Amino acid sequence: MPGMSSALLLGLALAPLGGLLAHHAGRVVVLFTAHDPGDGDDTGPDDAPGPPPPSLPGSGRAVPWARWSPLPWRLVLTGRGPGAERVAAPWPVVVGAAAAFAAVGFCGAQRSAAEIAALAFLALWGTLLTAVDLRVQRLPDALVRPAYPVALALLAAAALTTPSGTSSAVGALVGMAGMWAVYWLLWFVYPPGMGWGDVKLSGLVGLHLGWFGLDTAVAGAAAAFLLFTCVGLVLIALGRAGRRTQIPFGPFMIGGALLVILLGDSLPLLTE
Repeated sequence: MPGMSSALLLGLALAPLGGLLAHHAGRVVVLFTAHDPGDGDDTGPDDAPGPPPPSLPGSGRAVPWARWSPLPWRLVLTGRGPGAERVAAPWPVVVGAAAAFAAVGFCGAQRSAAEIAALAFLALWGTLLTAVDLRVQRLPDALVRPAYPVALALLAAAALTTPSGTSSAVGALVGMAGMWAVYWLLWFVYPPGMGWGDVKLSGLVGLHLGWFGLDTAVAGAAAAFLLFTCVGLVLIALGRAGRRTQIPFGPFMIGGALLVILLGDSLPLLTE
């Protein structure tokens, strides 16, 4: 089964790369604090004061982070913030990114190199956003906003190097616009039921789902709500949550998208 062997090798090769990247990029996870959902920025399109800037967990000093830079590079590369305070990535982030990269390698082995790079970026950024959302129930602008141009650039490269790349690129743009419109409508109809950060993330998720087809985009959106409902019911049954407990939705958006994309890609390998 040469297809299965090459998929395993690619998964094993990408896993340490994912862990290494998360070891550095994951340092930003601890820079964000909880924020009142009524205060705007990450949580609503209003003029209210936004959340505090990314800050060191020990001293509370703000970390310099250019508006459209994907990461605060000095801290990410050196592990030290202002005042030489050391910052480390939480180990679950490193392990999670390694596992996500392994899944991208195994399940996406039949994809082009550019497509694998785009999926790897979604896996890495999704791991960071999931960790932040679970910690402080926020999807920070500092991480969501610059992810768009990076993802668009990677998928543009894939469009130039992949058969039927033009139609896939059109599907990606339609998926981005369509997913954002659906989530915006959900937020507009019932703001307490949908965070504004989820609306902003929806376009990024829709962009990647739409690349693989509009049916994939619909399935990815449905998977997010299905996973959210199942986990919520389990937590309620275990007494870990109630009907009014706030559960971050971002991890389910990312997880549902990756599951639909990767499991769809892996079916030919699993049936060989």
